[in-house]
Amino acid sequence: MSGPLHNLALERIKSFSKKETLSDYINIVFASDAAYLPYTSVTLTSILKNYTGSQLINVFLLLDKPLSEDDKNKIEQLKNIHDFNLLDIAVDATEYNDIRTSAGISVATYYRLKLGEILPAHVEKAVYLDSDLIVLESIENLYNEPLDKNLFAGVEDSISLTYNGRFGIPIGGRHINAGVVLIDVRLMREINFSEIVEKFININQYRITLGDQQIIAELFYNSIKYVPIRWNVHGSMFTPGWVPQTAGLQNEIDPVEAEQAIAYPAIIHYTLSRKPWLSWEHPKTALWYKYVSFSSYKDDIERIAPLPPNTQAQLNNTNLQKNSGANSTKISQPKPSIISRTKKTLSALYALGQTRSTVQGVKKKVGKLEKNIINQSSNLKSSIQRLEKSIEEKSRLRSLEPASIGSEIELKRILIDRASNLPKTFDASSAIGALHPNSIIMSNVSQKDMNGGYAENIKSIFRTPSFSFFKDKTPDAVVLLSQRPKQQMFWDCIKSAYLYERPTFFIEVALFGAFSTYFDTDSTLKERRAFGFIIDDMGYYFDSRQPSRVEKTLNDGNFNLSEIEMKRAKSLISKICAESITKYNKYVSECGYKLEDGAILVIDQKKGDASIEFAGAHDNTFLEMMDKAVAENPDKPIYFKRHPDSIHRNMNSYRDRRRQAIIILPDEVSIGAVINQCDTIYTVSSQVGFEGLLRGKKVVTFGAPFYSGWGLTDDRMPITRRSTKRNIEELFHVSCIKNSIYFDSDTGKIIEMEEAIDMALQMRIDSANRVS
Repeated sequence: MSGPLHNLALERIKSFSKKETLSDYINIVFASDAAYLPYTSVTLTSILKNYTGSQLINVFLLLDKPLSEDDKNKIEQLKNIHDFNLLDIAVDATEYNDIRTSAGISVATYYRLKLGEILPAHVEKAVYLDSDLIVLESIENLYNEPLDKNLFAGVEDSISLTYNGRFGIPIGGRHINAGVVLIDVRLMREINFSEIVEKFININQYRITLGDQQIIAELFYNSIKYVPIRWNVHGSMFTPGWVPQTAGLQNEIDPVEAEQAIAYPAIIHYTLSRKPWLSWEHPKTALWYKYVSFSSYKDDIERIAPLPPNTQAQLNNTNLQKNSGANSTKISQPKPSIISRTKKTLSALYALGQTRSTVQGVKKKVGKLEKNIINQSSNLKSSIQRLEKSIEEKSRLRSLEPASIGSEIELKRILIDRASNLPKTFDASSAIGALHPNSIIMSNVSQKDMNGGYAENIKSIFRTPSFSFFKDKTPDAVVLLSQRPKQQMFWDCIKSAYLYERPTFFIEVALFGAFSTYFDTDSTLKERRAFGFIIDDMGYYFDSRQPSRVEKTLNDGNFNLSEIEMKRAKSLISKICAESITKYNKYVSECGYKLEDGAILVIDQKKGDASIEFAGAHDNTFLEMMDKAVAENPDKPIYFKRHPDSIHRNMNSYRDRRRQAIIILPDEVSIGAVINQCDTIYTVSSQVGFEGLLRGKKVVTFGAPFYSGWGLTDDRMPITRRSTKRNIEELFHVSCIKNSIYFDSDTGKIIEMEEAIDMALQMRIDSANRVS
């Protein structure tokens, strides 16, 4: 993601002018530990067996603790293949313990970020290699590739564009698979690499999902050189059909070069579940075992039996995408006892909640294999063991029955019952601050919304990367980012919150907490992510069907603003109106569009949005509102403004061109450009009604939004529960200050609303400058 630290790194790199020279040594770096050393040795074995160069080889083993004598002796034995110098270095990487990375990857992956500090001073260049690969060509052909003043060189990641979108890396930014990396170590030292990375982690530690590969990509995407693909044939590249389906689509890889690299790889990288010591899923597994036979750890590596020939052929033609695994393997069943074990395994798949199609697919495959393969008992047992092992971790999930999908009435009963046991007062900052860092949060949020999506900043606000849906443990807290009573996941979250009395938060983007819609492809990731959220512990603030914390606070006759709070609210409201601050702060323009005097503004909303139903409205409510606007204002100009999401997603809106009395505003005319010109706003439950109140406009509501019922609006659907008269400053304080949190992704800090407004104004300037 472009930002101050990226710019700082780029500036320092550009100032470095020392010319790269050819070294007499090849410096190879591995990050490993005691459990991984056998596999590291296989990689090193492949390097030594295929080395034909004249440069001396230095091998640096980065470990969590010093190499044992036994392990050192075994590594030294590989000198019988080709001589090399060995140096093991114990690295303290505890600072990275709480940083997320890909499943199955240990903290050792972060060691390469410390190379400038831990490698001997004479080392100016190094090649870092993962331990799950084999090198089939002489390594000096890669090592001597010039870096051309770049900090890193490597092969483009097989899904680089997917990652770049998630990490906010601009078009043209380079993203390598970090399993094979050429590194300018001297440049690392010159730019104070460790300082830059440390600052990045302090700011972004809770949003990192891809470990050091993400850090390298976000900070240094324009100081990376691509090397030929054959130097890291990784991911699903060996999958039949990968080239036409992926090359040039999810990456910028040339399909012709990809075909050649797959046919003649220099390095085969066995990523994720394709590691040869775990399964025969990868079609080049046998080649890896060839190098095991030359390794000094050959007796320490368990040799899993290959699948039966026809089963292996079927497996090799199976889609080997990242999440594939033994679940898609066909297994022969020659004996009743074996069949029984398979059925148990199948039951386990059911228990894991696999989709119906997956389970049916496995059943179908098992049925076919029962008929077709009857004489492979020994190999079959091994296959079954691998299948069971692959789901062993998940099989330990607690066997909780899923919560039944309830009705809206049941939900209301649960929320009201919960509310009776909640503290009398609440403010968002204190409630979130009471949770410990790295809390385990159960949520119904989509991972695409949380990882690189509009809600990503929530992880940093809560100081935890652990936002997901699960049922194998009791959460520290529950967070609901959408109220979907027809969603199983939603009810499972409610169940955990209710039965285990977990702190629960209903979260929505703050009223003035976004810059652009997430669907605006012209905006940067920072601009598309919400920077403010309204947080309620009782229910969604816009759901009028039961009390929210906003409503409860405003209904409390003992609640009043202090003189300081009143002054602050007035000041913020004044600034919001003066600067045209709104929900989506990008779409504010002085387009010169002039409304006629006495204008009536009718506000659209996104069709199907939950706020409509929760306000007690429906599609016909919008038709009624337009009819009333026309009937009640026969001599006044009436304008209709479409919702930004309807514009940017090309969705239907509630506009009705048949009503000749209503003028449809051009889409490029923003709310900020016209709201000050109108006299009256007609709305169902839109935030624009609240913004109108801030400006002293008359607001007519046809639903029950959070700002209706307090004596400030003309309500056509009264909500009798709200019995206290309130002023606009009190309404603003509770909804925008007391129950909202704002976050600056450039600093990684929670900020005050005043700072958030200044940040939105700066983003307007930056966006305009980028376009111009």
